[in-house]
Amino acid sequence: MSHAAPARGTTGRSHPTSHHPATSRASIGWPLVLAVLYGCWGATMQRDAGPITWRNVLFGIGSGLVVGVVAFVLHKGMTPTIPREARAAVWAVFGGAIFGYLHSLSGASILRCVGLGLALGLAVFVSVFYRYYTKEPALEGSHR
Repeated sequence: MSHAAPARGTTGRSHPTSHHPATSRASIGWPLVLAVLYGCWGATMQRDAGPITWRNVLFGIGSGLVVGVVAFVLHKGMTPTIPREARAAVWAVFGGAIFGYLHSLSGASILRCVGLGLALGLAVFVSVFYRYYTKEPALEGSHR
């Protein structure tokens, strides 16, 4: 009797419903993982093969905390009512900026840091826009 009950995540209507708690484990988990990875990478880049100091550790903790909080706020603060292009652009700027900054700690030229940040930002824009375009229903009244 597969027709007796609606599938999980649907109400029997033609479109699925979304029941997301205010702070689910997944919405906290990936910014936390990003924060830890970014903090470790930042501390390593700032250390530059020298000894581990409190300055490196505090830099890693601080930068990881900032990146994690900003990622969480962006993830929770951007609603589906914002156009897909704008949301993808925000994630692209965020991704390109955090990558370009960490690459600048390696002593590379500013043009190389900006170029790599732009390249990563473009890749983030394309992938996030694709995800939003294929996984979200179109807004009511839009021509998509």
